[in-house]
Amino acid sequence: MKENLREYTRLAETSTHIMLAAIDNFNRVFSNYKNQTTFILMTNAWELISKAILLKKRKNIYRDKVKKITIAAEEATLKLYSEKILTENQIDLLNQIFSIRNYCVHNICPEIPIEIMHHLFFFSCKFYKDLIIKYFPKYKKSIELNFISISFNETLTYADKVKNIVSKLKTVNNKSNKELVWLLERGICYKASSNFISQAEFEKKYKNKKRILSNLELNNFLNSTEMVRIVPVQAPKNFSADIILRRGDKKLTSALPVIYKKSNVNDDYPFLTTDIAKKISKDINYTSRLIKNLGLKGNDDYHFPIKSSKNGSTHKYSESALAFIKGFLENNPDYNPYRV
Repeated sequence: MKENLREYTRLAETSTHIMLAAIDNFNRVFSNYKNQTTFILMTNAWELISKAILLKKRKNIYRDKVKKITIAAEEATLKLYSEKILTENQIDLLNQIFSIRNYCVHNICPEIPIEIMHHLFFFSCKFYKDLIIKYFPKYKKSIELNFISISFNETLTYADKVKNIVSKLKTVNNKSNKELVWLLERGICYKASSNFISQAEFEKKYKNKKRILSNLELNNFLNSTEMVRIVPVQAPKNFSADIILRRGDKKLTSALPVIYKKSNVNDDYPFLTTDIAKKISKDINYTSRLIKNLGLKGNDDYHFPIKSSKNGSTHKYSESALAFIKGFLENNPDYNPYRV
């Protein structure tokens, strides 16, 4: 047991060193082989941390009885998936990385758009960090640092970029794009068969089909995974940045549009709850309960929370909120918010 303990601890520590090297490599400005090296290092880091976790849980990581040949990265993470340590979304993302890495080692890798790199890299690091904290907390500090790579180009999300590339596969003869989509698809397909499909098998999936994406496993991944965009925020002094995630319109053509609205909170939301109470001639308790019952909080047309401490917020309301409340009370003069 002591030997195993030393081995899985050694694997985990080495894995963190490799993942930090991958992050450092990804943030480099000048490198002719940056993307490929990043995929190779990330695969190496994931292989070792997966084996470390498996050994810690007393699971086998060897192919042979004499314990000299260990399993590959995709096999090790698949064992974590079988143990419910990794989710389906996580294993699909990691297998895309392994698929590209394997191709990089044996061939010339197709060009990988930055949106796809950002997505695979960001979530790979995030999932990795979560596992380190859970299974090897002694290395938490080394992986919970600030890592940033800046860009002045506006980017799409992984989903938008993949959809854009796939939509052109039949109309634009681009070998690199076809190879890239195949590598992503074969990664996602790996968990079902424990084999990487060939490019011919990939192309057979959508041959004679009007729509390519709907016939790929990649489409299910796009619809189930979260998206990420790296967005720098620039503003003058005395402005604050408030990021609000809301369910978008189904007609939107992009997966995660970012809308900048430069405003002054005090101008757009001039009323405190006490101000609203005075305007409608009610006490503060009545007004607070009324606002809650009407569902104004969380609707940015009416409400804006300003965090005032670790545990609380100051709530401010717009002219539209006041008008809405007044209109409601005019139509419901006998309304009692305490009876709802």
